[in-house]
Amino acid sequence: MDKRKTGIALFITLMVIASIMSIIAVSFSYLEKARTDASAVSGLIQANILYGNTSDVLKRFFPKGSKDSKKLNLLYTLPLTLAEEESGFMLNMQCKALITAVPINWLDEEKFSSVPDKSSLAKDILLYVVDFYNIEDPNGLEEMLLEAITGKTLENRDYEPRLDKQRGIVSKNQFMSIITNYSLQYNDKKALNIPWEKYFTFIEVSQKTLIDGGYPSAEFISAAFDIPLELIKDNWVNDIKSGEVTTLSSFLKDNDYISPLNKKIYSTKAVNAMHCKQIFIYNENQYGFQFNYIEGRSSNFEFNGQE
Repeated sequence: MDKRKTGIALFITLMVIASIMSIIAVSFSYLEKARTDASAVSGLIQANILYGNTSDVLKRFFPKGSKDSKKLNLLYTLPLTLAEEESGFMLNMQCKALITAVPINWLDEEKFSSVPDKSSLAKDILLYVVDFYNIEDPNGLEEMLLEAITGKTLENRDYEPRLDKQRGIVSKNQFMSIITNYSLQYNDKKALNIPWEKYFTFIEVSQKTLIDGGYPSAEFISAAFDIPLELIKDNWVNDIKSGEVTTLSSFLKDNDYISPLNKKIYSTKAVNAMHCKQIFIYNENQYGFQFNYIEGRSSNFEFNGQE
């Protein structure tokens, strides 16, 4: 009887110990998660501080209305790296031209009725892309894009949304979400593999927005001016040391393109519109964030988290 009681007591003791160990294990997992979350929050705070400081610096070096192609070319070509040995802090920033292709929001004919050439170009590029990449349902894709761009519900829908939709596509993530929905709805996986950013730009636009004449993408030039892609890549020069830099105007002139560049669509020089990515090391962790800078205004801040 005593042995049986001893065995039961031992079993209960083991169960209690096991329960305590499981509680401790769960507690440790929560502590680890808390540390991770705290680290992520610290990284986000630091990213916001760097974002603000970087925006201020860009405003000083590239103020609204200025057009300094040499400075822009230097920034786009050479990444900036800062390091502080004592604290272990390190920062790397890379920027590239932002409006390198036609803004997708130019498809809004109503908004750009005063400059119909912009909407015509956007339509032409979309037609080129859906044909070149053999999109299954071009009309279905165009309808989905126009609904997002104009904020208007399609006429054939059986319901009306209760809230007004945001007008315009203002980021690549938003655009790719539309492409993903199209791909699922029309069973067209090809749409997911198209380098859309080579043909379109996903930003907020105004009547004054122009395509960067200093840094257009080769794919966009090929589509817009019917020039072989290989010819563009072989003849486009961007040499900081020699100072020889090709612009859209000079390239078309050198290749006997007769029609003058439409100044309502293209800037003859580089414009202050860039997309920047920063990677920094903070508390022995590496984080990243990105944002747009257009004519004295920073926007579309996106924290990438720990990398």
